[in-house]
Amino acid sequence: MHTFTVDAPDVSTAWLEACERLASLPKSRAFHTVVRIANPLQENSGLRSELDRRRAARTDPLYPIDTVVNTLFPVQLAATCATHEELAERYRALYPRLRRVRRNAHGTYFGRLIAYPGADKKSEPVDQIARVISRMESLRKTARWSAVYEAGTAHVLDTEAAYEDDPPESAPETEAVIRAAALDTQPRDFPCLSHCSFQMDASTDSVHLAAYYRSHYMFERAYGNYLALGHLCEWVARQTGLKPGTLTVMAGSARLDCTKTELGHLQAATANAPLFDLGA
Repeated sequence: MHTFTVDAPDVSTAWLEACERLASLPKSRAFHTVVRIANPLQENSGLRSELDRRRAARTDPLYPIDTVVNTLFPVQLAATCATHEELAERYRALYPRLRRVRRNAHGTYFGRLIAYPGADKKSEPVDQIARVISRMESLRKTARWSAVYEAGTAHVLDTEAAYEDDPPESAPETEAVIRAAALDTQPRDFPCLSHCSFQMDASTDSVHLAAYYRSHYMFERAYGNYLALGHLCEWVARQTGLKPGTLTVMAGSARLDCTKTELGHLQAATANAPLFDLGA
């Protein structure tokens, strides 16, 4: 089995190194890859511009990176919202219209994060990010847990009542599940992102995010996914009065879906191009 781990300071460097590692492997494919990004809102302007151009130049053009980002986190909408409650309410109001777009027929990642399907037809959708924020605020006041996460075996609707008096270091409210087993029955269909797990780092007053994808197409989706996850981490951190930390993205299967020529142009574009920080 071919695998690798990438540790990089910014999104562009991390993404390009992962692509280069894949290019060196048989069939440009690897399993159980790990990409760790210290500042997931920092980009290389040269690579980003060239990537946008190469995506648009395809015979069958790919969606703009910003479109990929907004499927997972609505950056522009969030910029106009003061609280998570406001963001969730406004997004849910838009959600029926968004789902009429063919690519969103099964929903969007952010839709699943703030309106996860109930356990039965009578149950209300669950705002998982609100639960993450609430649990993190509670733990910050009552204890300084080094990590708060859940393996994802429990249903998202499981009650938190058992943890009110003595919250454990692993609590279900710090994981956000994407896949709904009863709805997502097609093996190659939405969603590729399985879940997000948040950790609070008391030593630095920051929030780290780990995300797991069952598969990742690097040219088509991964760059936008990394950016979106960075925005999601920053949003949770802002709502809890903490700082955004490291993003770690794991993929069960990762593929390089671009040509050597496209990759070469992207490598050349990084030279001497300045970094820019989306979180500034």
